[in-house]
Amino acid sequence: MPIKVVYIDDEEMLCQMFKEYLHSDEINLAVFTDEEPGIEYCNNNNPDLIFIDYRLKKQNGVEVAKAIASDSIKILITGELDVTMDACFDHKIEKPYRLADIKNFIIEAVKMKALPNQ
Repeated sequence: MPIKVVYIDDEEMLCQMFKEYLHSDEINLAVFTDEEPGIEYCNNNNPDLIFIDYRLKKQNGVEVAKAIASDSIKILITGELDVTMDACFDHKIEKPYRLADIKNFIIEAVKMKALPNQ
């Protein structure tokens, strides 16, 4: 069963790069450049991981994360040094990032989520 991943970022080029590099038989990827369709998709499909950029068109990443009611792993993506990670996020990744590192992060995060608490 593929890992369900969502990437929300207003930069279309980053969404396209993310999609081209990460979409595979193991990763089912949906990308959104607008917050509202991304939020709606996440609330209806409960993805395993959601990557959310901090600076978006109408809202910031914290507002978007709080609007998503799923128990998905939420990762804040930001290039801003002064952004504090809100409790609604599980992890923070700073831009610029390497797509190979993101792919490894996806695989490891899903493994950790699947493990029972000890």
